[in-house]
Amino acid sequence: MKKVKLSIVIHTEEEFDWAGGFNRHNTSVTHGKELTEMCVDMLKLGCCITFAMDWSFVTSEQGQNVIRFMQENYTEQVEFAAHLHPWVNPPFDEQYSDTDNIDEKLSYPGNLPAELEKAKLAMLTDKIAELTGRSPTTYLAGRYGVGENTYKILSELGYKVDVSISPFADFRHQDGPDFSNKNNASFTQNGIKCIPHSSGYISHIGVLADWLNRDTANLHNLNNNVVGKVILKLLGVERVRLSPEGFDEAQMKKLVASLTRTGVEHLIYSFHSSTSKLGGSPYVETKESVQQMYKNNSDILTTITSVTTPSLFADLL
Repeated sequence: MKKVKLSIVIHTEEEFDWAGGFNRHNTSVTHGKELTEMCVDMLKLGCCITFAMDWSFVTSEQGQNVIRFMQENYTEQVEFAAHLHPWVNPPFDEQYSDTDNIDEKLSYPGNLPAELEKAKLAMLTDKIAELTGRSPTTYLAGRYGVGENTYKILSELGYKVDVSISPFADFRHQDGPDFSNKNNASFTQNGIKCIPHSSGYISHIGVLADWLNRDTANLHNLNNNVVGKVILKLLGVERVRLSPEGFDEAQMKKLVASLTRTGVEHLIYSFHSSTSKLGGSPYVETKESVQQMYKNNSDILTTITSVTTPSLFADLL
């Protein structure tokens, strides 16, 4: 039986107050040591890691140290991809001249004018190529923010894979994209292979979770009536991500089981680089939460690496 592929995608970025808006000067990267140590533990398990890196990370001393270490020690197990946070990534258009803060709508790169979105990604692409010796071919939009011009831009800049889709999620309340009609199935758009971040539904009843994960319309149908909502509550339906950030081994094992039963062939396990350090993200505000996150990470990877094939997106080309 063919094993499901497993890719680890780290949103490799600066530390900032996630509730404090988007400021172009929030570029601090101080978690290089912790990130390296955490990644080495995963690499020793046989995992492959894709570092989706933003401008703040690749231009920081600690970020460059991480890149150098991985290239020198684990070159066959890592890939360097692009992660566009437009509020910290040059060039800065005149819309930024009056203030260092940007509107939330513009934090989604796909909401930028096509020329600006492309210019920012081109600069990031060139910087990553300069540091790693290879142009990135995998893209992760900041805040999952793909837009109507994104895939054309990716094609023009030589990208082959996009991992920006967040299944079943709807960010329209923040002027972001709507993925509520997308499940975990891969697809191709403008010649770009789109592999969603693994996210879906679990339940006390596995067949119900499978039914919900197969077709996005199924949840909508249940949510449209009182009886359906009661069923969802009684049967413990919840949406989870394949991520140690806020989810435990039991939840993630249920998700992996359901997604594989429904035919998903490529899983993406993800977290933010800043979560590797105490206080680096909302998921690790206490020593206890750091320990729990590390435990979640170790537990689930120890479990699922035995039933999946480690994969880099560059190897799919």
